[in-house]
Amino acid sequence: MDSQEAWKKQRKIIKDLEKNNPELLEPKNRRKEADVFKEIGIWNIPQNKPKGYLRYFFEDFIVEEKTEKGEVIPINIFSQANREREKNEKTLYANMVKIGITTTDAIERLKQTLNFNGRIGYAGLKDEYALTAQLIAFRDQPIAIEDVAEKNILNLKLSDLHYGKDFLRPGDLEGNLFTITVRTEDKIDESLLAAKIDNIEKYGILNYYQSQRFGSVRLDSHKIGKLIMQGKYELAIRYILFKTNEYEMPLIAELKKEAEKIYPNFLEIAKIFERLPYSFLNELKIVEYLKNKPNNFIGALNEVKNSATICLYAYSSLLFNKYLSEYSREKGCVNEEFPLLLSDDPDDHKFYQKYLAEDGTENFLKNLQPLKFVYLTKRTTPGRIYPANLKFKIFAGGAVVQFFLRKGSYATTFLANLFELYEDKPVPEWVGREEIDAKELMGQGNLNEVREIFKDFWHLRID
Repeated sequence: MDSQEAWKKQRKIIKDLEKNNPELLEPKNRRKEADVFKEIGIWNIPQNKPKGYLRYFFEDFIVEEKTEKGEVIPINIFSQANREREKNEKTLYANMVKIGITTTDAIERLKQTLNFNGRIGYAGLKDEYALTAQLIAFRDQPIAIEDVAEKNILNLKLSDLHYGKDFLRPGDLEGNLFTITVRTEDKIDESLLAAKIDNIEKYGILNYYQSQRFGSVRLDSHKIGKLIMQGKYELAIRYILFKTNEYEMPLIAELKKEAEKIYPNFLEIAKIFERLPYSFLNELKIVEYLKNKPNNFIGALNEVKNSATICLYAYSSLLFNKYLSEYSREKGCVNEEFPLLLSDDPDDHKFYQKYLAEDGTENFLKNLQPLKFVYLTKRTTPGRIYPANLKFKIFAGGAVVQFFLRKGSYATTFLANLFELYEDKPVPEWVGREEIDAKELMGQGNLNEVREIFKDFWHLRID
């Protein structure tokens, strides 16, 4: 079952549960922001902030990519192809607007629907629980604009299809423009918010990796990455398949517990996970592989290489957060750049030796060697970032905040300096439920066209 079929099937299941067993969909507990920060290595974030809720709807969180050429890919403009193909232009470019899915899932759906076996390039991963726009590129296999333009693909829309040269690879962007609706408990003090934003514009903020990097509500990606780096491949697989907590959907937790009891009966485990085929897409890929090769846990990780890579990056990000927290507490202002752990330069690993020793991951290079998808390269990240183009508009139940961040930085890291952030379920009673057209409020057009295109997903969130 591909992701589109799984999404449709699960949506029917969810609708039925919403009517008959809503208690299976609603977590009873939520983590406090301070507990989240402690888990992911963040120490130095302002305290005593107003409460703000994010992503009540997908469209509350808008991300528009800014290319290396300085062009912002718009969320609300769907132009047709307007450039003829020239000689030696072998790449087909398109603007991709998506809602409620990851970039990698969107790419997979494109390949399946278009029967495309070449490469589809993109510059950066965009948020799943959001409305996002980015440039993508088709390469290696001839493909006509009309063949792409006529296809209807769940959760995404392509526009401005045109041919060009070169290709698109991760990192080939300047950054992202964020337009985010923050729903607040109390009326916002406009002068106080303006003063905080002015201070950030002048002095910047510490560049922490935020909770999305670590698995959001599950907050477990770094733990899986740590197990892989310890060479504990079976434990990593079992963690992916069965580990649960009190903060996720009760039905997901129940199914995981039910499946764990019959491990390693992968045939029956698959039947359990098929009850929520979209939520368990990766788990089903692992189980299908292990049906035939029950002890090849390295092979199973290779089956979910995108998710496993994210887990490795999450563990690397945890160590970066810890290092930045300690360094900034000792040094105060931080304007240096620091290397990341997954580097091919041995000197970069020395920054994290203390944490590697504590975690038993000193031999991570050896333990990563069997994994075909791991790519080590030298990367650095600034310890302090300076959000730009800061704007905000107040409405009765909160504020729309707009800002630009260079690549490699998190919108929620910026927002955590302004608000005590709340996300996911259960939704606090103080959160306003009204629709906010953030683009219209900011005087930048409106979301009418994109609302019509994605009418089946508007005001929707599937967990």
